Amino acid sequence: RQQRARFSSTMLPLLSTGKALLGFAALTFLHIPIILANRSYLIFTGQRKPTQFEKSRSGSENTFVSRVGMAHANCVENLVLFASVLLCNRAYGGAQLDALASYYLYARICQSVTHWISVNETAITVRFLFFLVQLVILAMMGYYTYTTLR
Repeated sequence: RQQRARFSSTMLPLLSTGKALLGFAALTFLHIPIILANRSYLIFTGQRKPTQFEKSRSGSENTFVSRVGMAHANCVENLVLFASVLLCNRAYGGAQLDALASYYLYARICQSVTHWISVNETAITVRFLFFLVQLVILAMMGYYTYTTLR
């Protein structure tokens, strides 16, 4: 009889909160070269002039680059919240948040990749679930940080 695989840190490595924060910043940055590479290709192949581009997060998600732009905007919006909680926790010697910070980052990566891939109904639902996981984790980290401040 085979045993079920148990969840362990070897499956998803736990990062320090600092590495998780830097990982989130790196993910946020990663969107920019993707957009720039696409635009550079279109300019250098003569398919577009530099003045012919809409904002990469113009609201339309019908192209890969527009989806990357929207995912980048999502990262920027949430990086501030994530960083605020982790830095406040660190500044006041708060709770150990390495596991939660790691799982938050993994959920964010999954949400971004899902956003890049598609905007069909299933993908949007999956993306929402990853976002919901992040909200729960952020609330938990905020609660643990707040309780150490009292």
